This record gives sequence, structure tokens and C-alpha cells, in this order.
Amino acid sequence: LRKWFNFKFEIIYFYNVYGKNHVREGKMATIIGIFESQYLKKIPLTVVKPGTQRRRFTHVSDTIDVCITAWKNNKCKHYSIAHRKSYSILQIAKQFGGKIKFLPERPGERYSSALTKMNLSNKVISNIGDTGIKSYITKFKKTYPNE
Repeated sequence: LRKWFNFKFEIIYFYNVYGKNHVREGKMATIIGIFESQYLKKIPLTVVKPGTQRRRFTHVSDTIDVCITAWKNNKCKHYSIAHRKSYSILQIAKQFGGKIKFLPERPGERYSSALTKMNLSNKVISNIGDTGIKSYITKFKKTYPNE
């Protein structure tokens, strides 16, 4: 489409975006949103066995920064935005504190977040987020103490 119609695009790959107003309930809820909801309800945090599945978490402000940069650059490129560090789901649940309830393993479960490096037409431009998930969870717990 770019060649035929001079179609302009920017494609951005997101990795477990979290932050203010993320979805906490329903099928589209994020893992951080689910844990926040369970924490606020004072119920055990649910972790799918074995809990060693690793994910990269990206704060919404970092994601927005990359979206704006991509739009301004106007290069018709692919961008990837993620934090440098990955965490297991169990590590994240333990950061919230409290009890953990393990759910049965799910068929087809991904055990790691693979960053997209190539697409069909060119290299993906990688961007590293600045905001760490652990500091976000610590701030959340200070805002909503669960004693």
C-alpha cells in the first residue's frame, strides 16, 4: 500500500502496557490491572502455574512517548516499546504482597515475552521504557495500603 498509494503508517508493538486507567476487570484486563483489583478486594492474587512465565512491562507514558516520536519522524517504520527488564508473573505477584492462588496451567501459555526484531519489510526500531514496574507497584501500594 505504501508503494501503490503512498500510504503513510507507523507500526508500534506494545508489551504489557500498564498505568493509570488500565483495564482491571473483564477479558481485556491487564495482568497488573487484575492484580490491582485483587489487591484492592483483599483476595489472593491468581497466578497461572507455574508462575515462571516472564513478561516485559511498559508504562503508558513511555508508550505514548514512542507513539509521538514515531508520528513526528514519519518514516513508515516499525517500532517496539518495552522495558529492558523482564519479570516472572510470580515475581510481580509477590511485589504486591499477600496470598497467591495458583491456577492450573493453560494450554498454549507463552513462557517469555519475545521482542519483535524483524517484520516482513524491515528492521524494527527498538525503544526502551524508563519507568520500572516495581516502582509503580510500590507507589500503588502506598496510595492504597492493604492492612
